[in-house]
Amino acid sequence: MPRNITVTFADGSSHVYQGAPDDVTPDQVEARASKEFGKKVASLDGGRGAAPEPSMLDSVKQGAGNLLAGAVRGAGSIGASILYPVDKALDLVDRARGISDSGVKGLVTGEKRLTRNEQRRADMDAGLQSMGADPDSLLYKGGKLAGEIAGTAGAGGAVANVLGRSSAIAAAAPNALQAIRTAGMSAGSATGISNPLLRIAGGAVTGGASAGMVDPDQAAMGAAIGGAAPVVMRAAGAAGKAIGGLMRGPEQTADVAQAVQAARASGYVIPPTQARPTLGNRLLEGFSGKITTAQNASAKNQVVTNSKAAAALGLPSDAKITPDVLQTVRNQAGQAYDAIGSTGVVTPSRAYTQALDDIAAPFIKTAQSFPNAKPSPVLDLVESLKSPTFDAAAAVEKIKQLRSAADDAFRSGAPGATDLARASRKAAGALEDALEGHLQQIGQPQLLQQFREGRQLIAKTYSVEKALNPATGTIDARKLAAQLQKGKPLSGELKDVAEFAGRFPKAAQTVEQMGSLPQTSPLDWAAAGTLSGATSNPMLIASAMARPAARSLALSPLVQNRLVQPTANPLAALLAPQAAQFGYRAAPIALSDR
Repeated sequence: MPRNITVTFADGSSHVYQGAPDDVTPDQVEARASKEFGKKVASLDGGRGAAPEPSMLDSVKQGAGNLLAGAVRGAGSIGASILYPVDKALDLVDRARGISDSGVKGLVTGEKRLTRNEQRRADMDAGLQSMGADPDSLLYKGGKLAGEIAGTAGAGGAVANVLGRSSAIAAAAPNALQAIRTAGMSAGSATGISNPLLRIAGGAVTGGASAGMVDPDQAAMGAAIGGAAPVVMRAAGAAGKAIGGLMRGPEQTADVAQAVQAARASGYVIPPTQARPTLGNRLLEGFSGKITTAQNASAKNQVVTNSKAAAALGLPSDAKITPDVLQTVRNQAGQAYDAIGSTGVVTPSRAYTQALDDIAAPFIKTAQSFPNAKPSPVLDLVESLKSPTFDAAAAVEKIKQLRSAADDAFRSGAPGATDLARASRKAAGALEDALEGHLQQIGQPQLLQQFREGRQLIAKTYSVEKALNPATGTIDARKLAAQLQKGKPLSGELKDVAEFAGRFPKAAQTVEQMGSLPQTSPLDWAAAGTLSGATSNPMLIASAMARPAARSLALSPLVQNRLVQPTANPLAALLAPQAAQFGYRAAPIALSDR
């Protein structure tokens, strides 16, 4: 089919041959153009037209074919080595007959004179090429190498087995046989200087045998590479571990990983280096600003803490907690107490009396040490509560009085008021324990459950109150952590908050403590302005936002969800014994110049 052909000359000019025959060749077009115009042709469209680009399927088929052909060629290398003695002998005969330079078909190729064995290998490449393979492709070379490695995998074991058949060698040099068998990876039980020496020797023997099976002419090179492999690979392994350790940072302990997972499940964010100080996290946080990153994390976490504290009290997650709100929760929870008033007479156990004695003990000791001092009102309080029996309704009323008195005493701040307030709350707790025992004795499981739930909710209000800023409604997570560390039996959401703040205190600062959180500084803008001015590019003023962007990245799910160190290092497979053994055996073959 006629078509147009564009010819471009060396001087930049061009000419179009219109309606050129489809069977015209590029050489014919170039010859005609040179003759007609007397100029050198730089390029043309190909005469017959450029060959169509192969489809993806064609490329895949070609690649698979090259890989398979290479594997066949790798097996052929070992076959050629088997025939090496025969080929070598025939070469010697030819030289003796004076026909080493001629008379043997194919022995001379260009300027390189090939031996029979070399020609045998070249013929294999040529034969596979005639079948469509590309010997210069990486897949062909890779398949060839894989075939050679697979074919020589048992070289070291075979040598060791042959030598081991001698009982004398087997008894005298078991470690040497192990070094040969493992290509120098192991020297058995050998210690001291003998261990590396045996490994080098074993690697040399196996390397020479493996390379010799592929190409006898490369046996010496294979031995040298095999002997060096134990030293090189050991050094490479040590360097790899050192680099990996630097990048990974300290190993993350199981309790830190658990704490990170719990924090993330609760919705908290953590400055990356506090959870997993990898090199990448240190660089990211160092650029974004370590202190500012922690402050921004704390600001995000404050919302989570307030929400979880509200949820612990049965309030909406966005509810603002105030002293009045806490009192309302207590009043509602106290309704479970009122239902107990009609359950009759309470006969407390010995545990009740012991609890009261424990409350009084420190003050009795003080009174004994200072007999002329005024007795503490705590002693009178304790004595007033000791009774073999008491009415349930009276106990409920007394509990309310004790808690109210404790609240008033704490708020007053009067001298000695704190001791009485604490004793009152402990005494209220002792009465509550006695009421629980009473409900169990009279068989009131429903009232008991309601009472326990109400009691627990009231206790939570006091825990929250101790951590509350009444002016802002902010809950200080670190104060909850202090309560937990002192043995306060926190549970549910409050325990989650306390454990988070105890583990990551710098990410649990209150907003009042931090003040304002400017995301950029004058230094950021000065640096951005200088860069913009120096390059005359006004767009670079936006680089002032680079650090805030890095901060956002550090606290984003992309980074936060990767703060738990993987249990398996992705690079560990490269250092696994099986992979290392493959490296020891493959090196002499892969690196020999064939």
